Parts: sequence; C-alpha cells; structure tokens
Amino acid sequence: MNKNHIRIAAAATAVTAVALGIATRAASAVEAHREAEGASQTTEPLRPTAEDVRDLVSRMRADGADANQIQEFDQYANQLESPKAGERILGSGTVIRKLIVAGLRHGGVWAGKIVGKVSKKAGDYLARNGGKIADAIEDVEGWSVVALAVAMVHAGVPTDIATDLLPGPSC
Repeated sequence: MNKNHIRIAAAATAVTAVALGIATRAASAVEAHREAEGASQTTEPLRPTAEDVRDLVSRMRADGADANQIQEFDQYANQLESPKAGERILGSGTVIRKLIVAGLRHGGVWAGKIVGKVSKKAGDYLARNGGKIADAIEDVEGWSVVALAVAMVHAGVPTDIATDLLPGPSC
C-alpha cells in the first residue's frame, strides 16, 4: 500500500469516528430528553382528590380518630370539591402531610396492599406497622427522602423497608 492510501484510510477513519461521535452524542441527547419527558409525566406531585380524602375520613371515623382532624380533612375535601377561581388552598402542604400520616395510621392494611404491589416485603411490613411508621415521620420537619428514612430507621423500621417505602433519587 502506498502512503496516499494510508493517508486516505486514516482520514476516512477519522471522519467516521467524528461522525459516529456526533451521532452518539445526538442519540444520547435525544434519549436523555425522552427520559426527562417520561420522568416529568410520572413524578407528578401528590394531589389527593376530594374522594381520596373522604375515603380516608370514613376510615378514620371507623377507627374513632380525633374529631378535630376529621373536621379539618372534611373542610379540605370541601375546598377540593368546590375550589374558588384562582384561590390557592392555604396550608395544603401541611394538610397533605397530615393526610399521609393519617393514611399510614388508619389505612395501614389498605396502604400495605398498595405498596405490596411494588414491594411485597415493604407492603407486609406497612400493613402490620403503619402506625409505627406514621409515628416516626409525623414530627419530621423537612420531608426529604433522607430525613424520612433516618426517622423510620431510628424508630426501628429496617433500612431496606424504609428505602423501599420512599421514592428513589430520580423522584
């Protein structure tokens, strides 16, 4: 082979490598965009409906829960059913936290069945220990994944169960 053929082959190899590199980066960017779109569709914030709240309230009444908390949840359900145009429900973040704790406490078996679809071990634990988990997270200030996991583990929830009950880092 003469030197010109070697140079042409080297140039062709370089052009191919650059083209493949660009194509790979472009494909990666498209894939990352698709994943981001998919993630944005699946990580909607927790927004209970009035029906969800009323279901929990009926469970709480059956369990003889605190009448003041039931009344607060009833008011929240009413606000969800008949929102006033443009009005933001004040304290909805706090109410949602209370709903989650009450759901763990009064719907432990029911919540365990739901979680059991994803993790049987975590679902079984939640069904038996919903009150314990509710107690553990009730007074946690910042509801970050780490803070909730630490609170649960500190209360005696096994680490693998605590991490199964919480969203992963992609959420």
